Amino acid sequence: MAANIATEMLLNQVTDYIMNVSMYPVFFSAHFILGCLIVREDSKDLGSKFRQNHPFAMWFCSVIAGLSGVFVANFLFGNPLVDILKEHHLILLVSLLWYLINYSPYDVVYKIVMFKPVKVIAAVLQEFLRVRFIYLGFHQAAKVYPGAYIIMLLGGAIKGNGYGFIRIVERLIRGKWTPTTNEILDVSYFAKSGMYASFTFLLHHLQVIPLQIQYLYCSIVAIFVCLRLVILFRGVTDPLLSIEKPVCAFLFGSDTGNKLNVATPEMKDKKIK
Repeated sequence: MAANIATEMLLNQVTDYIMNVSMYPVFFSAHFILGCLIVREDSKDLGSKFRQNHPFAMWFCSVIAGLSGVFVANFLFGNPLVDILKEHHLILLVSLLWYLINYSPYDVVYKIVMFKPVKVIAAVLQEFLRVRFIYLGFHQAAKVYPGAYIIMLLGGAIKGNGYGFIRIVERLIRGKWTPTTNEILDVSYFAKSGMYASFTFLLHHLQVIPLQIQYLYCSIVAIFVCLRLVILFRGVTDPLLSIEKPVCAFLFGSDTGNKLNVATPEMKDKKIK
């Protein structure tokens, strides 16, 4: 009996810690590293000297990639888009990482963060931050629009995958026009998982799921981490496709599950919150 009580107390402490631990600077650093990598890798087809000739565009796009969820959420909830720029510590951190990844001597920092174990660690840490963004986005929407369940779902999903929704704009700043790459036309794993997590938080908000919030939160974190590892090590773009394929075929006659499910380098590096 005493052992069960001690185990429960320890579990409560661990889940409370995971749910409330500060994301700055460790988790944000991992997120910004992957964001800067996405921008750099996506700029390779723009010329070998694009980074050197357009440093401001690279910096601006790296900031957008790192803080895209906040930009889109501010737009959705009617807040000033530039509000996030008041967070000087975040701007300084993403700027430092942008410079080191793009302009360090002999590309030493870029080579370090491209090392597979480093990328795996960064991706795992990013999933912790992504769940935090989804949770905060959901509750931000619930506070501003109480009872508006669709907006609550969008608040969590968008804040947890802001880059997917703003990628067209970010690429346009660098001179790339890719209108077919958007989350409405081609929904990515990150958008879908964000929506599913937001829906789970909604069910808890409606008291449909009677689980304590810290247990539910940590369960979502664990699922996200496992699925991210599947993407990294199994080379798939969307681990949810195998589940969605029969459902889509039944409801819509869709061949979504037949799409090529091989991860690209961009997909492996992604999370922008």
